[in-house]
Amino acid sequence: MSAPAFKDPVSFGARAVALAIDLVLLLAVHLFQFLLLAGWLFNEMTQFEPLTVLTLFSSYIVIFLSSFVFLHMFYFTLFHAVSGQTIGKMIMGIRVVTRDDKSLSPAVAFLRWTGYILSFVPLASGFLWSAVDKEHCAWHDRLAQTKVITAEMT
Repeated sequence: MSAPAFKDPVSFGARAVALAIDLVLLLAVHLFQFLLLAGWLFNEMTQFEPLTVLTLFSSYIVIFLSSFVFLHMFYFTLFHAVSGQTIGKMIMGIRVVTRDDKSLSPAVAFLRWTGYILSFVPLASGFLWSAVDKEHCAWHDRLAQTKVITAEMT
């Protein structure tokens, strides 16, 4: 098996489908986690006073939100640092590389994930930007000096 052949930057549509696949996978993990924690909380509610239940519920929210952030950070950083591809990108046949077509270091992959937050906050404008950018780069690509390209095995 030879090294991947790199092509031109990919379209907004391919990037959006890859991200949608990743988000569906992550949503399934979050749903499973939610059901586990909700079941645990429901069992605990019957054993404690209302103030204790409120404290448990608050803890549940903190655990759920922090694990939500950590899971996304871990998923996108690890996959991009190891192979340049998340599961969605693998399915779509695309990958993330540096501006000079090299693999991402863990630090660059983490910076790119941090940029996801910046891209998402203003109504996902940073993601949508890749639809109008001539190089199809989103804000997080600009921040981390990366690009998304096709990767076909030759």
